[in-house]
Amino acid sequence: MTPPPPPPTTSSLKAIFFDLDDTLVPTSVYDVRAYGEVKESVNKFLEESKERYANASVVVDDDDHKMLIIDKEKFVSDFKQKFVQAPWDPEYKTDVFKWRSKVWEHALKLQIDTSSNNNNNNNNKRNNNSNKRSESIDVIIEDVGIKCQKCFDENRMGDFPLHEGVKELIEYIQTKGLQTCIITNGHHRVQRDKLEACNAYELFENIIVGGEEVLSGREEKPSEGIFIKACKYVGCLPSEAIHVGDSLGADIQGGINAGLLATVFINVKKIDVSTVTPTPSYTISHVAELKEIIEKLLLL
Repeated sequence: MTPPPPPPTTSSLKAIFFDLDDTLVPTSVYDVRAYGEVKESVNKFLEESKERYANASVVVDDDDHKMLIIDKEKFVSDFKQKFVQAPWDPEYKTDVFKWRSKVWEHALKLQIDTSSNNNNNNNNKRNNNSNKRSESIDVIIEDVGIKCQKCFDENRMGDFPLHEGVKELIEYIQTKGLQTCIITNGHHRVQRDKLEACNAYELFENIIVGGEEVLSGREEKPSEGIFIKACKYVGCLPSEAIHVGDSLGADIQGGINAGLLATVFINVKKIDVSTVTPTPSYTISHVAELKEIIEKLLLL
């Protein structure tokens, strides 16, 4: 027997929009796990690559061997510092995996170049084969950069479930006759992979990826346009939708820009919201707490 359709809501609330990272999925937690695995694996990757290219007659002398043992804490820290400046090619010309592999290479070279300079200052043992060895080390660094990015992706995306309680929350929202949509910023390939990994497609029919908007000449959050597009997807006015997210600058400001009914801030970092702007309509610590807010809005 087919169950009856959910009763129509008489409230002004018609739809709920969600951010993805650190809203529906604890991405930062999975990032910590992935960085930790890279940190513990990088010196092993270096050893593997040295052995691989030694068999291919690549020159790695004793000094080079010493250079290719790195400070793994500094390595990950240097990667993050470079990564935050440009997590992908802003012109969308370079494949995102290759781009991030190059960032790992950059972090390796910072240590190896420093070690190389120290070796040259302490002794003058470099000879006419130094250029050849330098090229050999570059080949090893490139190989390790690829391995590090592969390791990061596998350890982040291999187990990437939604927050506990999200499935039940969405089912509750549906029983209230409300529509849903995910609005997530980021590179289209990275975000689509995340959406698949957490099985978001099983719960959400409407999904907008900011990177795809950028590729089409539009803007991602906090532009009001991406929220207006979500309203069209679900068939509501901006004043009939709320947005839930963990970024004040992208999610909360974006919801305000679009004139939404309300914004809900997921305070992952436990900041004092009274000291920051923009000001969200509501603040919660976990998306599962959203049910109480929905109940209040449905009574308006």
